[in-house]
Parts: sequence; structure tokens; C-alpha cells
Amino acid sequence: MSNKKNKDIKIDDSESENENESGSDRDSDLDSDGNYIGDKELQADFEGRNPEDCDFHGIKQLLRQLFLKSNVDLGELAQIIISQNYVGSVVKQCLDDGQDDDDEDDDGSDGVFGVTTVINITKRKDESCVQQIRTLLMTLAEENANDKTKALVNKILSDDDRHVGLVINERILNIPAAISVPLFASLQSELEKAVNRDMPYTFQYLIWICKTYNTGEDSSEVLFANQEEKPLLEEALASFEVDVTEQADLSQWDYEGGALTPCRKVLIFDGSKFNNLVRLLKEEVENV
Repeated sequence: MSNKKNKDIKIDDSESENENESGSDRDSDLDSDGNYIGDKELQADFEGRNPEDCDFHGIKQLLRQLFLKSNVDLGELAQIIISQNYVGSVVKQCLDDGQDDDDEDDDGSDGVFGVTTVINITKRKDESCVQQIRTLLMTLAEENANDKTKALVNKILSDDDRHVGLVINERILNIPAAISVPLFASLQSELEKAVNRDMPYTFQYLIWICKTYNTGEDSSEVLFANQEEKPLLEEALASFEVDVTEQADLSQWDYEGGALTPCRKVLIFDGSKFNNLVRLLKEEVENV
């Protein structure tokens, strides 16, 4: 495909010695949605590409992981991501050696493993799904944030002169954090090019919704579903947490004898700090 971007990353194979395991054992490594949840590493090469129409359903499914049952039109949001495909990437599996990129029988629709992008929710405030996201953020802040954070959320979503970017960084379980490094490096470059062309991608604020899990009754430890996002918390102007137990299909997961409670942590950043955030997530990946 002519719009493919070279951001390849390889996952080392550690399963070759177990190729003869029974079908029932393999089935036990899948959850109710067919996602792989086993502890073996799978061999695969992935790359970042510009979002295309054929990625619609895959992107929508990834967005559902983030927004769960919130009142957001995920189909329309997926279309926005595709429509601004000059900014952001989807993660697809690389084609096998010898397979023609232009194979007419392959529309590329199988397997969107991740999506990384940013959406201007100020410029697009009149689009219905963005309206829903803005309302959701204000409602969640009202119900979960302290007074200072509530005021900040209301301020940045009420001032049309100061643009707010919503960062989306989603991928399926077991895709390693390392893939985020080239994806965000590409996003940096794409945003710079867009700004140089006077496109509306200069952000005064960024909002980043992270999937997290609390452990123990006192929620003393917070686990980030995307490990690279962990160091970003300290850089936030403000943040608040939302318990999404009632929306999640599985309210708790076992964790070293305890349980994980699914949450969303909403982080608000100074928009000028984006490059620093990318540096921090890269350092986190390198130190894992």
C-alpha cells in the first residue's frame, strides 16, 4: 500500500516449542471475546500505517476498550480518525514475505491491533461524537474530580480560542509497549508538518484518558494498561480517576492473590509539553 509507514517492531517468538499443544489448551488462552490472554509470546511483525476505510471496524473495537459503555458514537469517532489520516497511525500485522501489498483479495481489514492519534475536540466541537466526549469529560469531572480540577476542565472546554487535543493511544492486550515509541515519534512528525501547513493542531491543552487498574482495598497501587503512560501522571496539570467497574464486562481480575479494579485516569497537560511526554514514555519503555 502506498500509504504504509515504516514503524516495524518485532515480537520475539517463545512458543515454538509448544506447537503441539492441544486445541483445548490453546482455547484456554482466549477470553470470551477471542482475545489472546495467555502468557506465551507470539511471533508477529507489526507496522504503523495511515488509517484507511477498511480499518473502521477495528478502530471502533479499540475505541470501545477505552470508552466502554459511555454515550459516545464510536463509529463516528472512528470515521474522524480515518478522515484525518495524515495525523496518527493504526497498527497492522506485516504482510508475509512474497505477499503483494496490492493483492486484490486482501483489503487490509483483518486485524487492527492498535491506534494512536490526537483529535482536536475544540475545532470539531460541533460534531456529535465530539460533543458527547466533551459532555462526558465534564460529567466525569463533576462526579470524580476535586474543585480545582473541575474548574480547569470547565475552563478549557469552554474557551474556543484555546484548542484542546484528545490523545488516543489504544492497542489490544499483549502488544508490547515498545510499539508506542515509533508510533508517537511518527505522531510528533505528523503534528509538526500539520502545524507548518497552518492546520489546527496547535494545542494549548491535551487530554489523555488512560486505562488503569487499582489493586487492594486502599487502591495503593495503580497499574497502567499501557505501561509507557505511567510516568506521564507526574507531568499532568491535573488528573482525576473514574471507577468503571459497572461498565466493564469483567469487574475484577485476579492479581497476585488480590484483585484489579478497572478505572480510567483522565490526565490534563499543557499542550506545549507534548514532546516531553513522548520523551518520558520512550524512557519508560527503554527502562522496562
